[in-house]
Amino acid sequence: MTGASAPGPTPEELARGVLAGKSRPIGRAISEVERDSGDVPEILRRVFRETGRARIIGITGPPGAGKSTLVLRLAQAYRRQYRVEPRLELARRAVELYRIYLDKVKRGGRVGDAADSLGEMQREVDKLTAAGAKAAAAASVDRTRLGISPQLTAETKGGDLHEIADLPETTETKLVTLLDGKPVTPFEMVEVAPGPHTIHVEAEGYLPNDTTERAVKGVSSVVEVVLQPQPAKVTIATTAGAKIRVDGRPAGTAPLAAPLDVPAGRHVVAISHAGRDAVAREITVTRGQTLAMREPLEKTTRRKLVPWVATGGIALGALAVTGGVFALVEDSRASDQLAAIQKGDQPPSAAARYQLLLDRRDRATTAMYVTGGAALVLGAAAAALYWFDSPSDDSLRVTALPGGAAVSGHF
Repeated sequence: MTGASAPGPTPEELARGVLAGKSRPIGRAISEVERDSGDVPEILRRVFRETGRARIIGITGPPGAGKSTLVLRLAQAYRRQYRVEPRLELARRAVELYRIYLDKVKRGGRVGDAADSLGEMQREVDKLTAAGAKAAAAASVDRTRLGISPQLTAETKGGDLHEIADLPETTETKLVTLLDGKPVTPFEMVEVAPGPHTIHVEAEGYLPNDTTERAVKGVSSVVEVVLQPQPAKVTIATTAGAKIRVDGRPAGTAPLAAPLDVPAGRHVVAISHAGRDAVAREITVTRGQTLAMREPLEKTTRRKLVPWVATGGIALGALAVTGGVFALVEDSRASDQLAAIQKGDQPPSAAARYQLLLDRRDRATTAMYVTGGAALVLGAAAAALYWFDSPSDDSLRVTALPGGAAVSGHF
């Protein structure tokens, strides 16, 4: 006879075991969660009410919302904090976050940077662990310090978010960091007096940033100062009234009131005007560069034909008027000749002359209608050539200015 199996621990018993740190109840509770047992809500309820000393950050959102990017930014923040305060728990947390990012993002993005930073922080963890460092919170020291962490943003087009770069250990970008007007080393903690302090950061190719930070007595703070890339200044001299676009976006109408601010990199500048051949130029600019473009627009073939066609129409119109006047004169003469014939006493040649005058009148009338119709056709053609002569984007061919590669095709 087989005996009944002993009942398992109740949710209350498992919760007590978990809170006591016993391995068997912890393992059983994990198993209950994995198989989605009905006891899980009660176990969590009893465990949760005993918590409150831990911080949990949850990152959620639809695909493409930027969850992986946010995880990378958190890892960078822990890495920067570790530079200022080399504590083992900061390095460990950075390693965890970099691994999460690399687990979610297999290629593209900033996988290379994340992999390099992961290797760097893992070496720091190994070094501190070998030296016997503890992952406990560092004992508070009554020291008032400030550190400056410059952050360089990358260029962006349109309304996309700026990517904030993690400043490399060895960067060619020349940085100037001033604390209360005195040069300091980036990321280095500096002893300061409690109260407000002025911070100035500038870098080659970036707009300078001035800010004020209040130091609290006994607290060490790291101040992140974000520098925006300095745009290039592009001036465009072209036909008045021409529409200017940069990378397909409207930039204004010539003449521009001020130079265009353009992010560093490659761009396509398109210039169009009704009745003119549109042009597109590829330019490559660097941060802070000043570039002058001179692009006068040539008249299109159709626009060049307008005065000739219009002149032809006017000439034919003048001929039509002349023919009409001649027809009226001949008709008047024919009427006089007919009146004379009706009076009598006219030679036989009078009838022949009367017929001749009628023939002249008819021919002049026909010529008037023909030339007048042709004048109207030419006038309509000239108007159509003028009013419907607008540049088409499909006809644009992109040509690089000196220093850039040429690209041709539809714009």
